[in-house]
Amino acid sequence: MVKSNSIHHLTYKQRQHIETLLNESVKLCNIASELHKDPRGIKKEIVNHRQLSVRQNAKNKCGLQIVCKKSRLCNNCESGLCKYCSYAKCSTLCCDFQELPECKTMKRFPYVCNGCDKIKECPLPKVFYKASTAQAEYEFNVSEHKKGPQLNAVQMKQLDKIISDGVKRGIAIEVIIETNHLHIAPSTVYHYIDLNLLEVKNIDLKRKVRYHQRYTIKPKAKPLNYDYLNNRRFDDFTQYLLENPGVNIWQMDTLIGKKGEGENTVLSLLYTKTNLQLFFKLRSNCADEVNRVFERIKKHLGSDLFKEIFECLLTDNGKEFSDPLSIEADSQTGETLTHVFYCNPGRSDQKGKCEKNHEHFRECIPQGISFNPYMHSDIIKISNQVNNYPRKMLGFHSPYESTMSLLNKKVFELNQLHEIPAHKVTLKYPRKV
Repeated sequence: MVKSNSIHHLTYKQRQHIETLLNESVKLCNIASELHKDPRGIKKEIVNHRQLSVRQNAKNKCGLQIVCKKSRLCNNCESGLCKYCSYAKCSTLCCDFQELPECKTMKRFPYVCNGCDKIKECPLPKVFYKASTAQAEYEFNVSEHKKGPQLNAVQMKQLDKIISDGVKRGIAIEVIIETNHLHIAPSTVYHYIDLNLLEVKNIDLKRKVRYHQRYTIKPKAKPLNYDYLNNRRFDDFTQYLLENPGVNIWQMDTLIGKKGEGENTVLSLLYTKTNLQLFFKLRSNCADEVNRVFERIKKHLGSDLFKEIFECLLTDNGKEFSDPLSIEADSQTGETLTHVFYCNPGRSDQKGKCEKNHEHFRECIPQGISFNPYMHSDIIKISNQVNNYPRKMLGFHSPYESTMSLLNKKVFELNQLHEIPAHKVTLKYPRKV
C-alpha cells in the first residue's frame, strides 16, 4: 500500500513517537505502519541519529570489552587482562579500541539500546535514540551548515574569476562549468550570485532577467492561401519525413535588424542534427536576395553535393521565401535539387531549433541594432563564434565539432568555419555604429 505522506520529512512529534515505540520494543514494521512511513526510512532515521552514551566514571569505555583478550598493554595491571585495568585508558593504548558496543542489537533492529531488557547489567557503552537530539541534528542538517559558500576564500576568488570571465564573453554558466572542469552545480553558482558573493550580477546573465510572459491584444491576421504553398505545407512536410526517414533537414529564417532601414537582413540556415547554423547577409529582405544566396551555395557545392546535403528546407511564410521554385531547382537544368516546406501560419515553434539558436547571434548583435555597419566579414566572425559555442544538448561539444564527420568540408567553407577552442569563444561581439 502506498503511504500517503511517505515522502515528507519526519516531524518532532513523529520522532518522539519513534523514541516511545523503541522503548517499548515495538517491531520496525509496526513503527513504520503507525507513522505511515517506509521501514527503510525509519531504519535510516534511527541509525543516523543514535547517540553514544558512556558513564564518565566507567573504568573501561571500549565496545569490545566483553570479547577482549588483550593483556599487558601497560605495566600496572595486576591481573594482566586489559579489560579489567583501571590504571590506563584503552583508547590511548589499544589499536583495536572501538566506541560502539559489539552487540547483535547494533547490527540489526533496533540498532540502539532503547528497550533492551539487559541494559542494567550490561557493561558495554550504550547507544540511544533520543527525539530531541535527532530533531536538533535534522534542523542543523537542513539549514545551518548550508548557509554561505562551502568554499574557502581562495577557492571563491578562483571561482569568481572563472565565472566572471566567462559571463563577460557571453558564455552560459553551464558551459563555463563544463569547459573549465569545475566540480560545482550550476544551481550553486546561481545561488552564489543571488547572495552577491561573485562580481557577476543577475543583470549580467544571459536569460535571468530577460524572459517574461508575452501578451498581445492584436487580432490574428487571417492567412492568405498562396498557390506556392500547395504540397508544401507542414502536413506535407511531416508526410515527407515519414516517407524519407533520416533525411537531412535544414530550418531557414531571416534575422531583421533595425526596422525602417535597408540592407538590414541576415539569412540563417540551421542543420537540425547538430544545430550548425550558417549566416548570409542580404542586401534587402526579398525573395530575389534569398535566391541569390542559394545560387551562390549551389555554385560552390555543385548540384550533386547540394542535392545530397540540402535535401529538405523548412521555413516560415515570410515574403522573402515566396519563390520556392527558384530555391528548389537547378537554374541551368531545371532539375529539382531540394524540397521547400512551410510552417503553419503563426507557428514559428515548428522550426523551433532555428528560432532558439538565433539567441546566440542576438547576443553578438542585439535585436533592434542595425546590420548596416556589419560587413560580410563580421557575419563570418560571428558565425564562427556561434558554431564553436559548446552546447549541453551536444554533450558540451560545439555544433562545428559535432558536424565535422557528417557534412562535406565545402559546407563549412560557406561561412569560412574553423575550430576555435572553447576558452576563446566569446558571444560579446564589438558593437558597431
